Amino acid sequence: MKKLMKLKQYLSLNDATNYLSAALEEQVSVADIYELSLEGHIAISIRLTNQAYAKKVGSAPGRELIDGEHQVAPVLADEVDEQVHIFNGIYDLAMFGEERFEIRKLYQQAIQEDNPVLSELSGFYVKHEGSIYKLLESLPVSNSEESQISKEARLESLLKAKGLTSQSQFDDPLSAFENFDAEEILEISRLVSPFPGDEFREAISIPANTYQFVIRPTELHRLVAKLNNPLLIDGKVESKLLPLEKRTLLNVIHILLKELRIDPNVRGISSSISLLSDKAGIAISDNTIRKVLKDVVEYSD
Repeated sequence: MKKLMKLKQYLSLNDATNYLSAALEEQVSVADIYELSLEGHIAISIRLTNQAYAKKVGSAPGRELIDGEHQVAPVLADEVDEQVHIFNGIYDLAMFGEERFEIRKLYQQAIQEDNPVLSELSGFYVKHEGSIYKLLESLPVSNSEESQISKEARLESLLKAKGLTSQSQFDDPLSAFENFDAEEILEISRLVSPFPGDEFREAISIPANTYQFVIRPTELHRLVAKLNNPLLIDGKVESKLLPLEKRTLLNVIHILLKELRIDPNVRGISSSISLLSDKAGIAISDNTIRKVLKDVVEYSD
């Protein structure tokens, strides 16, 4: 498993418990994974098994600590723009909407207790490249440029399910439509050429998102390193570098960033560096990267 872990992009929750049990030399259950995720110690991701659509939201709900548990404050996550993004692959759960409720429900079932009452923010939210996105339950239909890419993607998905392509549809539209029922033909018509006033009508319904809960190997490596170092758990780790050594190290980082033309002040740069660290198999959180970049800027001024 250790060698294969270098090639894997994700592990199922059962495989993750097997890995943690071996690495920590104690039994770890799926319920433990759910609980660790709810408490913010490990990030659970989803692997989308069908094409999904999402919109970026500009503000995440605030949190407050009540009775030792994170509760969601009633703050709406507003959409940034009309752009619809197409999602395929693996995405981390944002853990403040219905995705958190789903994990809570699975945890309660795993420990054989009553299901929780839904209290999270409406909608299913995921993280991608430092931003938060809300998965859509229906697809907006209009002639706007923002919706064009998502409409084309939905059309290709419908045609592909019947063994067709957009080209075959236009080459022989009559025979192509023989493969669809009346409701599907109506949807295709609206995707190809929205009816007048469609932007004010109800959006097109799309299939429910199907997914598998998974964990990235980098998250498992990070958790094992954290649990094997009690000081990290208590948050009491302090730099062992002497002031001069720290200044020298930060200056070296500053020189390398400058040579690579990377501005540590650019918004979102920590997320980009975090992605590079994930690809290298080194788990470094966004917060840690932001702190280092802040120190680099302060020491280089």
